[in-house]
Formats: sequence, structure tokens, C-alpha cells
Amino acid sequence: MQWDDLRVFLAIAQAGSLRRAARALGFGQPTVIRHLRQLEQSLGTRLFERTPDGHRLTKGGQHLMPMAQSMADAATTIDRRRMVFGDDGGGVVRVCAGEWPARFLAPRLTNLSDTQRDLTVELVETHNEPDLDRREADLLIQHGLPARGHLVRVSLGTIQAAVYGATTLVEAEPTTRTEARWRSCPWVAYDAPHEYFRTMAFLMGHLGERRPRVRANRFALQLEAIRAGAGLGILPCFVGDPDPALVRLTAPLPELTDSYWLLVHPDLKSIPRVRRVMDWIRTAFKDDRSVLQGLRKEKSRR
Repeated sequence: MQWDDLRVFLAIAQAGSLRRAARALGFGQPTVIRHLRQLEQSLGTRLFERTPDGHRLTKGGQHLMPMAQSMADAATTIDRRRMVFGDDGGGVVRVCAGEWPARFLAPRLTNLSDTQRDLTVELVETHNEPDLDRREADLLIQHGLPARGHLVRVSLGTIQAAVYGATTLVEAEPTTRTEARWRSCPWVAYDAPHEYFRTMAFLMGHLGERRPRVRANRFALQLEAIRAGAGLGILPCFVGDPDPALVRLTAPLPELTDSYWLLVHPDLKSIPRVRRVMDWIRTAFKDDRSVLQGLRKEKSRR
């Protein structure tokens, strides 16, 4: 019995179909079928029944599932802990973060690369939370506390946000500087699938029945639209304040103040290369605390 066969079995059971399992594993569908057949032949039983909705575990598959999952958990633990052996501080560290902290860290990577030339940092911008237990990432930056209490949590501080508009729009529309902005000015925001974001709930609460003029699924797209004068928008202060094309129109909004945390699995926290990246992230947030909190003079009051 081969571990790869069991890994494919688990992927099919979790995904519910050969196609989705192949996509999750990065395999071709014929490869997935081959591994499944090898496992069924070695066990002498069918593990799945094909249904209109996909693949469903047989009784044999249900019996195998907890044992295969236990092996997968053990393999994941070994994969995490193998970093301890022979670690000299070099290698790859994968960091996942939301759009705002990822954008904050990206231009500061040079501070790390100048002194840590044997280290590679993979910075991943994502709206989804990776599973640190399964080592989908080595480090995670997120706001709010995680549900899984066994993860090591390091406080990074807060990121403040405010309302910004392009200089051209602000000069053409005096109401952008007043509370009438909510009722009379155009706005740029996230699209409908992202209305669960706090910034969106805050904005929609102020706009009432009105809707943003421009909606986009990524922060970078919104920023370009705001800079071009398509509408006002909510931006983190570390992005808006230093941009000469933008004017800050409000003080930092306390309703949108977020505390950010750096999360790491206990098995990885003492690994030299992981520790080096953790120290870099903490230093970056500490050194630019005033920028993150929007403590620079507001452009609207110049």
C-alpha cells in the first residue's frame, strides 16, 4: 500500500468527486483514477460508489477513512517538524495575509532580503484562512483572534483607515470635505461577494439606499479607481497618506480600527528561518506604527 494512494483516497472523500480531487492535488484526473484503482486492488474492495452528486464512500471506504486521516495527520506533523533537522536559517517561509497587511509588507521585503540572502519569503495575499495545522502556510497575519487556541499568537498592533479621494475630485466637489459626502458623492468599494467585510458594512450603513459607483473584487483595483477620481473610498492610512494623488477627508475611523495578529503553529515557532521572518514582521509593524495608525498630518487640513 502506497501513501500516495491513500492521499488520493482522502482527497476524493473530502472533495466528493474525481475532478475536484484532481484539482486540489494538482494531478490529472487519469492519475487520480490510477491511484484509486491501485488502492482498491490492494485492499480487495471498492471504496466509492458513483452517484449523480459525485463519489460517496462505501462501507469499506468509511472503515478506511479514520485510519487514512490519522496517517495524513502524522505525515503533516512530520512535515512540520522536519524543518527542525539541519535548519541553518535558510530556505523558504510562506506568509499568508489579507490585502492590507500584504500590501504593507511587500515594499518592506527589501529590508529582509538585504540582510537575509539565504532566505526566501513567499508572500501570499488571500481572503481565505490557510490551515496552519496542515502547513498550508508557515505564518498567518489576520485581524481578530483565531478560533484555534493552540496556535501561537503575536500582537502586531493596529491598522487605521480613513476616507480618501483624488485631489481632482476633491477640488471639483466641495461636499467631499463635509458629511454630505455620504449622500452626494460617488463611491468606490468591494463587490457584492465581499459585503461581509467590515469596511463594506460600515460604508453601506452610511450610504443607505445609495450604491457605490464602482465596485471591484480586489483592493488594488479600488485604489486605482479612487486615484483616478472615480469616487471616494475607504483606504488604510499607510496607503492613502503618502500618496500625493490622494487627500484624506476624515480622521481615522474608530469603527474600522483592527488589531492584527501574527499566527504560527507551535511546532514552527522556534525554527530559525521562521523566527527570522517573524522578527522581521514584528519590526516592520513596530517601526511604522505611526504610519499604520494614520498619525501623520491630514492632507485635508493643509
